[in-house]
Amino acid sequence: MPLFADLSQSAKDEIDALTQDRQLQKGEQITRPGDGERLVVVAHGLLKTYQLSASGKEQLLSITKPGGYVGEQALLGAPNPNAYTEALQASTVCFIDRSDFTRLLLDHPRLSVALLTATAKKIQRAEQQTGYLADESVPDRIQAYLQDLRTEAGTDTVTIPFAWKELANYLGTTPETMSRQLKIMTTAGMISRQGKTITFLCQ
Repeated sequence: MPLFADLSQSAKDEIDALTQDRQLQKGEQITRPGDGERLVVVAHGLLKTYQLSASGKEQLLSITKPGGYVGEQALLGAPNPNAYTEALQASTVCFIDRSDFTRLLLDHPRLSVALLTATAKKIQRAEQQTGYLADESVPDRIQAYLQDLRTEAGTDTVTIPFAWKELANYLGTTPETMSRQLKIMTTAGMISRQGKTITFLCQ
């Protein structure tokens, strides 16, 4: 996993001994307000983290892919008291309790640096989402997201990593509007689309 990639083999073995694996079914919650403080690392699958608005509407905060993690805010003393995390598909995760992880950070400075770097990237992605939502034009939000996905993948063919409903939520629109805009982009010759796989046809 990227977070532990630069550690020695003995340090990785130590981490393996401290982690607890868990299999999740689609829709199963892994964290909720008031849960204990622990780091959750995704081995396989996808997780979503969200909070509920005053009206009970789900507000998507982030999607966590294999190698990513959630729970670092609570470990560092700044938990989101309204956040939930659940599996978007069948997933395997690994837990590390706060006391064990704190000791690992003290014993292995490289892990502290890796955590800072990875957390900075998470903040950057959160700022990206804020940028999408700040744009009043829904088509521009969608195009900006797809272009960022293209840049990240380094290829003209990308796959949306989660359901269209989740993406619409992430971009502050509706699945119906999302579908209409993708059809417009397809008709205009900007993209081709097969399921959740999108190929850019122009620069």
